[in-house]
Amino acid sequence: MIPDPPTLLLLSLLGGLLALDATSVGQFMLSRPLIAAGLAGMIAGNPEGGIVCGVLMEAIHLAVLPVGAARTPEAGPASVAAAGAFAGAPASSQVALLASVVFMLGWGWLGGRSMEWMRRINVRIAVPPPGPVDPERIERLHLGAMVLDFARGAVVTLAGLLVLGTLLETLGWIPFREPWTRPALALSAAAALASSLRLFGRRRLPLFAAGAAAGAVLLWLRA
Repeated sequence: MIPDPPTLLLLSLLGGLLALDATSVGQFMLSRPLIAAGLAGMIAGNPEGGIVCGVLMEAIHLAVLPVGAARTPEAGPASVAAAGAFAGAPASSQVALLASVVFMLGWGWLGGRSMEWMRRINVRIAVPPPGPVDPERIERLHLGAMVLDFARGAVVTLAGLLVLGTLLETLGWIPFREPWTRPALALSAAAALASSLRLFGRRRLPLFAAGAAAGAVLLWLRA
């Protein structure tokens, strides 16, 4: 659902900050889907929904490693958009949750392409011309590139909130039905986690298995 204007503004600003965190500033891992969606849920008034959305998106995004010149989806703004729009959906709507997770994947890909576009522009505006080096000019150029990255992240987040919010308000277009969505989400998360096992290495697989077992026991006890 489309949040109210003040919430839209706050979520857009959060998306801009998380776009900076991904590469330009800090890299504090706040732009990971779990953290980004949790923060978005808190701002939108539904922290539980944000965390649920973030856990699924984090599982799917876990194997993505933004290393070097690799083309990767941008998780932060897309996760904010998905969780922020999902926050207004009914808590029991598994269809809305599935739609939000699928949307995050597509919107993250678009965000990644916008990062490529921004970097091409950065080559033009952030590299000083030949000649004597002026430290103050270099600082201004790099600050300008950071402002551009923030604005890009905010726009990507705002557009995602409007698009997904509109789609969630008309869920009749989605071919899935509630009984199908829970197994689809569970299988997607399980497949994504399985694909990320190679990141841990064989030596760490026992630790991964122990953590998975502890989580399963916890869920069983709560049930």
